[in-house]
Amino acid sequence: MAEQHTKKAHRKDHKNTSPSLGQLAGRSALWQIAGGGWQTIVRLGASTILARKLDPEDFGLFGMALLMSQMIMVLTNLGMGTGIVAKKDIDEKDLNTCFWSMVGVRALMFALAETTAPIAAVYFKEPRITAIVRVVGFNFLFTIPGVVSNTILIKELKFKYLVIIRGISTLFESTLAVILVLATNLAYWALVYPMLLATLFAECAIFFITGWRPKLIFDKERFRYLWRYGINGLVFSVFNYLSQNLDYYIVGRLLGASALGFYEFSYRIPHLVIDRISRPVGGVVFPTLAKVQDNNELIVKGYVTAVKSVILISYPLLGFLLVMAHPVVSLLWGERWLPIVNPLQILSVVAALRCIFQPLGSIYYAKQRPELPAIFSIIRTFFTGILVWFLGYYWGLIGVAYAMLLSVLPTFIFGNIAFSLCETSIYRVLKDLADPICVTGLATIFLFLSNLFFHGIVEGIKLILLNGLLYCIIYFTIMYFLFKGLFKEIQTNAVIIFSFRR
Repeated sequence: MAEQHTKKAHRKDHKNTSPSLGQLAGRSALWQIAGGGWQTIVRLGASTILARKLDPEDFGLFGMALLMSQMIMVLTNLGMGTGIVAKKDIDEKDLNTCFWSMVGVRALMFALAETTAPIAAVYFKEPRITAIVRVVGFNFLFTIPGVVSNTILIKELKFKYLVIIRGISTLFESTLAVILVLATNLAYWALVYPMLLATLFAECAIFFITGWRPKLIFDKERFRYLWRYGINGLVFSVFNYLSQNLDYYIVGRLLGASALGFYEFSYRIPHLVIDRISRPVGGVVFPTLAKVQDNNELIVKGYVTAVKSVILISYPLLGFLLVMAHPVVSLLWGERWLPIVNPLQILSVVAALRCIFQPLGSIYYAKQRPELPAIFSIIRTFFTGILVWFLGYYWGLIGVAYAMLLSVLPTFIFGNIAFSLCETSIYRVLKDLADPICVTGLATIFLFLSNLFFHGIVEGIKLILLNGLLYCIIYFTIMYFLFKGLFKEIQTNAVIIFSFRR
């Protein structure tokens, strides 16, 4: 009896001291945000040097090669890892079937990159692209080691390890790129080689840290299950990729490599927020919602909590970039990059809207409806393509930026369909997100007035630092005095995340 009582007490104590799902998800999200912030700082720091040493054409050529390689990846990519994350109970048959399937797929990607590289040169009317695409194609082989190990860490919400490895990889890539630009005449190749080496390092590190090793196991039944997620994921990936990159293809085709270099910068800077904050947090949302997929209330609550966290961090950054675009671009990258200012401001608004809906796919997959994102991505692609080609043809980079803004509109409809699966509506979700949006809106209006007042009195870095300090003060002042409920909610969530008590 005493032994039995001890075991019960141990289980009870373990229950009280082990982190809950909410705590694990919260900590994973924090790690993702911290990692995204680190990568943003590193890449922005490197860009201040690279933008001054390389021409816009160099960035355009590199961007063209990446576009071709990414297209090959989505055309041959099967999102079987999504099936691993969505499945409640997995075993060695699932993992090994997924691994060997993806080995075949990645080998096919590499072969396609090597053989179809001339097509990119013909499309972009740029013969140098052929060699770049063939070299970048090795990325497909370099990603093989971590193809399943990465999924295992995501499913177990062990984002800490992913963040640390990718953070080191980003620092290595950016540092090497800067060294090559300063010490050699490699031009755009100084962007290509560091990316390849950083990818190889990250994938091998992820492979070794999980401890999982592939075996010669392949199960047809498990493959059929993974194929359902894979084929729908493929359709979604292809059209989602096209809808998000048609602007690049059209700018490169219509306006040339230099214009693409300018546009790539204007798009990349605000969308670093999505790539380094919103998308990583969305990566936490899916495995978290998959664990509570039968509870609609928890799914909606988890979605709102995640997006609210993203808004609280990303919207102030985007608001500051919207108002201070001209002095920031001039200071960081130099006068020759000033043509990106207006497109950058418009695309900052695009990034803000996308932050709200970025994790939508998590709801579809958690509710076992992987076909819906695929259907919606097809609709969005055609809508975006028509807008970008028409507005880009007549109004250049500004037209493309406005087209990307209009392309977000169908997402409101897709969002309402997603929330209807959870027996709620988009209006309730937007209402729950209203407070952090309003805080940023009011603070950004103040920043705009402040910038008008101080412009001409102080310039350059002094103007940026002064407005940045005032922006931070007014942001937290507005939140504390006008949105006390939001302020208390942040405090409560912080206590929950950092406490081992339930």
